[in-house]
Amino acid sequence: MKHFAPFFVLLAAFFAAAPLAAVTNAPLRFNTVVVNHFTNASGMAQSQDFINYFSDDLSEGLERDKVAAQVVDQGTNVPDAVAANSLVIEGRFLSHEDAALLKPGKLIVEISIYRLSDHALVKTWAATTHFPLKGDQKVRAYAYYTGFAAAETIVDALKTVDLSSIPPAAAGSNPAASGTAPAPPGSSPAPSVTAPALSPNATPAVPDNAASVQLSSNPAGAEITIDGGYVGNTPSLIKLKPGAHSITMTLPGYAPWVRSIETAAGESRNFAATLDKTSPSSP
Repeated sequence: MKHFAPFFVLLAAFFAAAPLAAVTNAPLRFNTVVVNHFTNASGMAQSQDFINYFSDDLSEGLERDKVAAQVVDQGTNVPDAVAANSLVIEGRFLSHEDAALLKPGKLIVEISIYRLSDHALVKTWAATTHFPLKGDQKVRAYAYYTGFAAAETIVDALKTVDLSSIPPAAAGSNPAASGTAPAPPGSSPAPSVTAPALSPNATPAVPDNAASVQLSSNPAGAEITIDGGYVGNTPSLIKLKPGAHSITMTLPGYAPWVRSIETAAGESRNFAATLDKTSPSSP
């Protein structure tokens, strides 16, 4: 019997490794995950360095767990052919508690997952992440621990997600595609609403080779102007002809957010603007 011992050891090792191999070789369920830079909720003031570190560590955590074929930053071109099987991760920092001697710090983050093709909401929840105090490296370590912890909660949330079962985004979620558009926050409602004046490049009649551009802002409700023409308010999914475009998002009390982009036929892109408050003396 002793002669068979090595055989049984090898057999046991084979069966123990088999499930791991099956997991490693499992097909990826999503094509692309776009990680937008998270924003500060009212009362929060996370630094831009922290936001950048957090985004990088969140992306690295998702890549490590092979949640998709690729994990990319906001604004990255994603072909329209794979957008229906791709995701956008957005979020806000809700609250923060410093670490103490025997107590880890706590950061609560609101995480939202959307389908890239139409920005239909897949899941949203508040996740609690923890971090230790790390002296001079506090900001970097703070982002490292909380970014990876947020990635773990996202991986868990995606285990049962079937994008084909998610209903399409409501038609009213894209003001530029409908006949009406909501008024910016704080403005008086008009007695009647007409279709927005669209620029020559931003058309409600979607051409076959249109690019899909998802625009959101914090705070939401910013007025979107593309190539000089008003197309709606954030959040909106806008269809644009291929070529160069100028995008401006404006909201009373906040500095304008302006970007120049180049769109290609059939691609999907996502831009999340963090609007900065202006001082009372600013025009």
